[in-house]
Amino acid sequence: MAIEQVRPKKIYEIVAEQLTEMIRNGEVLPGQRLASVQQLAEEFQVGRSAIREALSALKAVGLVEIKQGEGTFVKKVNHDLSSKVIPSVKFMKQEDIRQLFEIRKIVETGAASLAAVNRTEEDLEKINQILEEMKRSEGDGELGEKADVDFHMAIVSSTKNDMLLKLLETVSDTMQVSMREARKLFLYSETKKMKQLYNEHILIFEAIKKQDANQAYEEMMKHIVGVEEAIFRSDLKKE
Repeated sequence: MAIEQVRPKKIYEIVAEQLTEMIRNGEVLPGQRLASVQQLAEEFQVGRSAIREALSALKAVGLVEIKQGEGTFVKKVNHDLSSKVIPSVKFMKQEDIRQLFEIRKIVETGAASLAAVNRTEEDLEKINQILEEMKRSEGDGELGEKADVDFHMAIVSSTKNDMLLKLLETVSDTMQVSMREARKLFLYSETKKMKQLYNEHILIFEAIKKQDANQAYEEMMKHIVGVEEAIFRSDLKKE
């Protein structure tokens, strides 16, 4: 029997799992507002930062909605779907991450290719602004991760394919949470790797700007494969 490496859970993950169970079990109903960050911190006996991270994780997988100045509200969700995305709040197994990369290789390469055909000057301006944010975020892993996610979603938006956009919006939360953890663990801790990722995004952008669908496809594929290889190389070193 293969023995899987045991990873210690972070405090926010434990909180997120308990809140998820409360939502799934109907202890907190759709539309209901959760207690404040301070109240939750006292109830769970953890710091407020752990509560904020847990709520962000639940927001990412579509279980809650955070309304500025109003609080955090439980969203109406398909419980069968939510049970499938719950693992993304935790550290995922290697095979789960590998399968997510397979999805990205299929979907995001096609999106880059289509974006090269259908993009507008407005789209290019938006993507360029995101790249500038990415460059300014050097040394700040959280901002760099956000700019990375924004970049990929902006490309999907540039395809002008509403069905594709809705599809990606449906599954992107799960992909984003798992990829976010992977980036934090293996990539954004290395300045050299951050610069390499930035340059790869520039190449994707340039191909889309030139409306070269084939090159956009190839650059996106190289980027995703490169990240995948870096992640699994790092994982092997830890074993």
